[in-house]
Amino acid sequence: MRRLYISLLALMAVALGAGAQQYHARHDSVWVYNSWDAIIQQWPDTVIINPEITAWTPYDIEFEDDDSDVTRMLKKQTVAVAVGDTTWLVNTQWLRDNKYKGECKKMDDYAPLFFNAKVAFIQCVPTHTSTGMSLLGALLGDSEAFAADPWEDEADFYWIDFEQKRVDKVDHKKLSLLLGDYPDLRRRFEQMHDYKERYMVQSFFIDFVRRVERDPAYPTILDRLYPPQPLQ
Repeated sequence: MRRLYISLLALMAVALGAGAQQYHARHDSVWVYNSWDAIIQQWPDTVIINPEITAWTPYDIEFEDDDSDVTRMLKKQTVAVAVGDTTWLVNTQWLRDNKYKGECKKMDDYAPLFFNAKVAFIQCVPTHTSTGMSLLGALLGDSEAFAADPWEDEADFYWIDFEQKRVDKVDHKKLSLLLGDYPDLRRRFEQMHDYKERYMVQSFFIDFVRRVERDPAYPTILDRLYPPQPLQ
């Protein structure tokens, strides 16, 4: 799968350089998840065999199936898909349809999704072959796979906020807010001379994700989606 996606990105970069707008591919197994429960529990609703994948950019990816009902599901009902075993993509149209605000309004179709039981975010990468390859292979709970080297790559992170129903770009202001529960990490971040620079934001954001993974008090995605109701 990773070889297919690397080839897809490489060929797409060549095509874009030649003035083309897209690259088509097919894959023999695309696992479909129609809820966050299914995503977190790794329990797909169905699998689609050999759908057509159109990559306009590495973070604007469209799926179509020979069955129009399946294509309609992928566009409107599906929350995320896993291409093969490791590459996750979130349906930004689903986010908009469910009244998520913010940066998702600027996104089309599917974008790279990274998550564990507690956090979820989108990562958009530039359209060239020197970055983005390892960004498309995140595994559930594997923090080392959440991003390539933040000191070298120029990707942007977009935080999915399930309580406020927003998708916000993680710049230095957003990261300072996210670090509010970890004052030691926030202090170190804000004391960095170049804390506003993208690479520094990336580095501390990944530190934040790893801290959250280890924090037993940090609520899970499902806890934030379905907060406990008070007893009557």
